[in-house]
Order: sequence, then C-alpha cells, then structure tokens
Amino acid sequence: MALHDLRARQAGKPLVEVLGRVHTELPTSITIGIKDSADEVLAEAEEYRGRGFRILKVKIGRALEEDLERLRKLRERFGTTLRLRIDANQGYRAADLPRLFAVLDELEIEFMEQPLPPARDGDLRVLLETERLRLALDESLLSPADAQRLVPLCGIFNIKLMKCGGVTPALEIARTAQAHGLGLMWGCSDESRIGIAAALHAAFACSATRYLDLDGHLDLARDPARGGFTIEDGVMRLTDAPGLGVELEPR
Repeated sequence: MALHDLRARQAGKPLVEVLGRVHTELPTSITIGIKDSADEVLAEAEEYRGRGFRILKVKIGRALEEDLERLRKLRERFGTTLRLRIDANQGYRAADLPRLFAVLDELEIEFMEQPLPPARDGDLRVLLETERLRLALDESLLSPADAQRLVPLCGIFNIKLMKCGGVTPALEIARTAQAHGLGLMWGCSDESRIGIAAALHAAFACSATRYLDLDGHLDLARDPARGGFTIEDGVMRLTDAPGLGVELEPR
C-alpha cells in the first residue's frame, strides 16, 4: 500500500486515477456482529439506520433456527427500508444450505457469505447456478490462485487487502472475477483509514466491483489516520488528494 501511495503521490494524482477509475461512489454496508439476543440486533440496526446507513451485513452462524428468527424480526421491523446481506462465518454444514438459500428468497436478502469452512468448499459444487450467483466467498479466498479455483463455486469474491497481501494481488483477483463474470465485494477487518482507503481506491478501479463492506475503521476507538474518503448516508467517495489521500494524525 505504501508503494502504491508513493507512486501516485509522485504522479500528483489519487491512486484510483493512476489505476484507472471506473466508479465515483458506492454505498457500503455496515456490519452487525453476532449478538446474544434479537433485541440487541434490532437496536443496533436502528442505530445504524439513524446514522444514514441503508445496507446491513448481519453476521450469523451460531445456531440456524435462532439466526433465521433474528433475520425475520429484522425484516418485520424495517421492511424493505434496509437492504440485508448475511455473513455465515463458516458456521454451517452442507445440509443447512437449502434452508439458508430459501431464506434469501423469503426475506429478500441480497446474498450470503461463506456458509461453510474453506475445507468444505467442495460441498458447494452441488449448488444450482441461481444459488451460486448469490454466494460470496471470503475466508476461502486468500490468493489469486484461490480465485482461479473458486470461479465455479460462487458468484461473488470478497476481497480484503489484509487477507490477500495488498493492492497488487487484489487487482489480480479482480481480473479473474471480471474475466469469468463474477461480482466483487471489497471487505475489511478492523483497521485504520489507511487500509480502508487503499481498498476503496482499488475497488473504484475495477468494473466488476458491485458491493462495499468497508466499515472497519468505525470500530476503532482512535484512528491513527485521517482523510482519504468520506461517508455520507452510507455512500463512500474518495477525496481528490494524491496517493491514498490519507495523513497520519499528529501525536
């Protein structure tokens, strides 16, 4: 990321312009982690809606029936005012897949992320094409080589720079997705604006980018960096500053 930042600063341009801009803005989801009760899920969703976010990624994977009931309560409370995505966190078995895909249709959920552990990727071969297109893979996707292997198994790659090794391998994964008609979601861990900005520059330079899940900096008590991008009503935009556009906060 530092080398890409330096290259773009030397050119006097934002990194996305050096890479070749495709997008100017996209909405990001914000994540609700696994909670102890449905009331906690609903309260957090209400908070995020009040902050302008309109897309929730809900983590599930602890207990199937309990998870499905919480999703139903979310839909009952908020109707279609919020878009929902689910991240199953490798928490299920192949036998659970039919129920999970049925609830995507029942509750108008956009897609499901990583229902099985990476060691069980082969179990995904039984999916129908309509199901595969609504499946995103995350923990299974660690490298460009993984991307080639996973093309027949899903419809969406979740790229995280901290997982695959930075901007260069991320763009290689993105080229594989584009070549095979897969969509891209760009995700993150809990990390500073530096990492989030780098992911956003890469995301906006890829025509296969469909989804953002770049909210990790919001979980930090103190971010060591500033700038890079803005979020307004859940919509992310890059600044015009050169490089990644971020600066370290003074100590």
